[in-house]
Amino acid sequence: MFKFFISSDAATSQTERFLQLNAHVPDLVRSTGMSEQALDIQAMQQMNLISAECLFSRAAFAQALSHVSLWGNVAQHQTPAHVFESNAVLCANFEAESTRILASLPQDWDFVLWGNTPGSTVQFDVLPELALFTGAVQPPYSARGAGALSEMEVSSLAFPLLATQSVSGYAISPTGADKLIKACLPLTSTTVPAANPQDGGTPAQTLAQLMSLQYSTMKAFVCVPPLCMTDAA
Repeated sequence: MFKFFISSDAATSQTERFLQLNAHVPDLVRSTGMSEQALDIQAMQQMNLISAECLFSRAAFAQALSHVSLWGNVAQHQTPAHVFESNAVLCANFEAESTRILASLPQDWDFVLWGNTPGSTVQFDVLPELALFTGAVQPPYSARGAGALSEMEVSSLAFPLLATQSVSGYAISPTGADKLIKACLPLTSTTVPAANPQDGGTPAQTLAQLMSLQYSTMKAFVCVPPLCMTDAA
């Protein structure tokens, strides 16, 4: 599987840090993604990639279309791939453990969340149709932060993913890519439920929020404990 990480030409130091922290993971491929400065929103609207009602910032548009571009690559070539943000840190045994996890899933899996941003809420089935887990991923308390994960071997389990409004790294299959492309495009500010149902909802302002609306209808999974975390440095 390809292992893409999204990092713009302007983020030279971020790219160097990503590659340094994840030097133990072979064959990482940089995807330059969409440049915020070069983003032509009117052209994207004409291409039906962005709706006129979308409330995303320019940075959120660029980030979203960078992911969508990779989904198109996966769907076109019919080959699953890993996708990481440029601030992701992968565990020491990521290559072996991610391979083991994927082999344990149904062959028609769509999406596997390897990790998300500390402070974000995640909901998944502990016992399908019997018990849910909802909780926040807490920030690393190591003095080294998430960087410590790069030297740590992790043994994880995959659970059916229901919702999370943040992603740090994930695997996506061709069918999963096709489903998310159809569901998330054109980008629009659909109402996203709050973590607490009593709080109602808010208009989506990121791609991760739109993705979260789809997990319960897909063969999506989350790894616990995570195989990657966000580097806050």
